Amino acid sequence: MTLRQVLIIGGIFVAGVAIDRAFVATESTASSKQDDPTSPPAATVAPAATKPAVPAVELQQFSSSSGQTKKALEAILKETDPRQRITDLQSFINTLKPGEYADALKRIRRLPGSSDRDLASRLLISSWVQSDPNGALQFAASNAGYENIAESVFQQEAATGVQGAIDRAMALPNPDLRYQALRGIVSYLADTDPSAALVLAQKAGDFPGNEPLTSLAYREWANVDPAAAAAQAAKDPNGGGWRSPVNQVVRTWASQDPAAAANWSLSLGDPQTSSRAVSQAVRQWARADLTAATNWVTGLSDGQAHDSASAAMAYAIAPNDAQSAVNWANGIADENARNAALQRLSREVMWRDPTNGAAMLQAAGVPVNLIPPPGQGRPPFPPGP
Repeated sequence: MTLRQVLIIGGIFVAGVAIDRAFVATESTASSKQDDPTSPPAATVAPAATKPAVPAVELQQFSSSSGQTKKALEAILKETDPRQRITDLQSFINTLKPGEYADALKRIRRLPGSSDRDLASRLLISSWVQSDPNGALQFAASNAGYENIAESVFQQEAATGVQGAIDRAMALPNPDLRYQALRGIVSYLADTDPSAALVLAQKAGDFPGNEPLTSLAYREWANVDPAAAAAQAAKDPNGGGWRSPVNQVVRTWASQDPAAAANWSLSLGDPQTSSRAVSQAVRQWARADLTAATNWVTGLSDGQAHDSASAAMAYAIAPNDAQSAVNWANGIADENARNAALQRLSREVMWRDPTNGAAMLQAAGVPVNLIPPPGQGRPPFPPGP
């Protein structure tokens, strides 16, 4: 989670508290919730911050008993008004004591619906980290699968002292926890000193099975200053292929200014790197503004860049217009590249429409030998390699 995301979520948290305070006209006489016996021992949890008073009906609704808590959360997440849903989630979180965050987070993780579950988790973690960062980190260290909490803890800690946060993160014995802690620091630095974020990411080493910290650093840098990030990425000898520093930057840059990202990609000296970057930028551009992307690609001279851009156009529009996608692929001059694009499109079309796909592909001019038989199609490729 980036510093901007933390600030946004933190703002939601503060707004939630303000709403609660404005809503309450008199002090509630309802009994306070009891600490859940499954919560971390009191000795490991910092003193609780004072929570704003809430109406008795809310305290009853958000009781910490297992069944009622689960029911309350499910009811909140079924709210169709996004603003009301966030307000209700924050009201629920505001009733939690320090020792109740852990159990509440575990219950949230078991709720159905990934997007709402993730929103509730982010709000709760943000509140927990603000009120009791050491308790949150202790929980992450002793519960497998919750190591990502360390990212928020250390992103906040870096704001008060970068070197101290780095020293503490590097001393963590659990490599998964250490990785998440370093992610938080890199994300913080990327907003304030992106070159320092990249240096830290490079020095931190590899964490097998996780996204390279350098990829995170380049991506966050590109959010702040894409041109500077691109200039550094072009000089970086580390990494290659679709996950190279250049592609990390172009992917982010294209989400902000696809024309600038595409034009910069053309300037790269290595033809293969340039081709991949152009493809990345055009694919995203076509999904955002098909007309503008089309005009740009048709204005390119024949060559590898034009072929890569044409293939990218084909992949971008294939889910909605298979015929036009095939037409774009047929416009690729290089025979090997053209056949590869047609074969990839054919697999996707046959996956979507195993009954009529073959006839449509043949009518569009795709060679029969490039069309897989029914049942052997493949799902669409992800938006970004």
